[in-house]
Amino acid sequence: MKTAMDRRNFLKAAIASGAVIAAGGALAGCSPSGGASDGSGDANAAEQVVGTAPVSFSEETDVLILGTGIAGMSAAMDPVEAGHKVMLVDKLERVGGESFIACGVMNVSGSKMQKDAGIEGDPEEKWKAYQPVLEKKGETDDMEYKHRVYVYQTEWADRVAADYGAVFQPITDYMNTGAPTSMLLPGNGIGDMTQVLTPLQKGLEQKGATYKLNLRATNFIVDGEGAPIGVRFNDEKNNKTVDIRAKKIIVATGGFSCNQEMVSTYLPSQARLGPLTVNSMGEGHQLCKAIGGEYTHMDMEANRMSDLAQVTVWGYFSPQVQVTPQGRRFIKEDQSHDSPDAAAELGLGFWWTIFDDQTVNGSQKWNVEMNMKSNADRLVGPCATLDELAAAMDVPADTLKATFETYDAMVAAGEDTEFGKKLFLQSLSAPFYAMKHFPYRYKTHGGMKITTDSQLTDKDGTPIPNVYCAGSTVADSGSDLSPNAGSGLISGKAVVEALKA
Repeated sequence: MKTAMDRRNFLKAAIASGAVIAAGGALAGCSPSGGASDGSGDANAAEQVVGTAPVSFSEETDVLILGTGIAGMSAAMDPVEAGHKVMLVDKLERVGGESFIACGVMNVSGSKMQKDAGIEGDPEEKWKAYQPVLEKKGETDDMEYKHRVYVYQTEWADRVAADYGAVFQPITDYMNTGAPTSMLLPGNGIGDMTQVLTPLQKGLEQKGATYKLNLRATNFIVDGEGAPIGVRFNDEKNNKTVDIRAKKIIVATGGFSCNQEMVSTYLPSQARLGPLTVNSMGEGHQLCKAIGGEYTHMDMEANRMSDLAQVTVWGYFSPQVQVTPQGRRFIKEDQSHDSPDAAAELGLGFWWTIFDDQTVNGSQKWNVEMNMKSNADRLVGPCATLDELAAAMDVPADTLKATFETYDAMVAAGEDTEFGKKLFLQSLSAPFYAMKHFPYRYKTHGGMKITTDSQLTDKDGTPIPNVYCAGSTVADSGSDLSPNAGSGLISGKAVVEALKA
């Protein structure tokens, strides 16, 4: 009873502030005249807030999904396939959110594509090895939720390929080069997310899903009992209010790395780093908090990344040497987030990736050519010698040559005794190239407290009716795209079950 009253009081305050909109003008427990039903004479907090329009639903749907990135579209798969009316809404004027510009690395085990290439693996068996790593980190509150995310990643990959026509790069392009075969890549390789997300988008439309763009979610709409029954939006083109009724709502709006106020509050150590993207404003977090949701793990460090994010991923697929502005190697090159982390911690300001034709002509040549052309102002080379390269990079030639002498000696010995590099511990040869990076913050990990089936909860762990969360709106959502896809499936499956009730 106390929890119910606490929630009712919370909602009254939220409605009074305009953070939550009440349909019909009154919250249960309040008299329609404006006085409290207990006769105390307090103002009715659920009456219309000055400056807000009364609720007027223009459309209805079974499932309303906020966000059209990989988490949102994945969340739509099961509901639309079950025959439910599904509507996906985005504040941008295009579908795909920031997933379209992602590197596209997806860590998956046991997919049909991998098995067809002769790579055996079972997600349940891989999970048994992965779970202790998560337990040691202590950043996961609900291990069963993480288990489902991990397993559903594989299901997602198989389904989007078989049922939606998503195109992945043939694993045979890189499986015998030394690159990880646990990684699936889109289409032509790193960065080609249109070949995965566009077929998914069109397939969902063919199955009956609809998209609404240029609508920014501003408030949950609740009924007389305080249960969310819809969402209020602002039409960004016409600056008009749009209210949409829904039986179930999935919040898949991404992280908060672009919200400077939230970053300064929860991640002050990263407040002076710029955001790599521009749209992850934490709006879904704030919406869920306004309805009584609880933040968790908000102080978990956000991923740092180069502003040339795709270039940092090359180290998984070909040999590179990364150096400081002074020409000294400072990190192993086979983990994409290690370089920006170390650059930020060492206060480098920027760093260089040095590569050769093994990268230019390797399995990711489509992406390499694209980045070399589109970032010509960051590129030096081709250079015939290390002296020429050092001059082009404006680093001391003696230092750079000493770095390569040490590196080549470790290559010959077969062990990186400085930093422990495992993948592509190989020497480079002329012509040499280099690209300059700057460290940025990327994907935040703090998010909403949820149940194992992704339903939003309050601070006491009590589920909030009709609201589910997916992707980076959820705490500890992983570092690549596949966990966001897996979490989307969890939410979609959950609302299908809830709609049966």
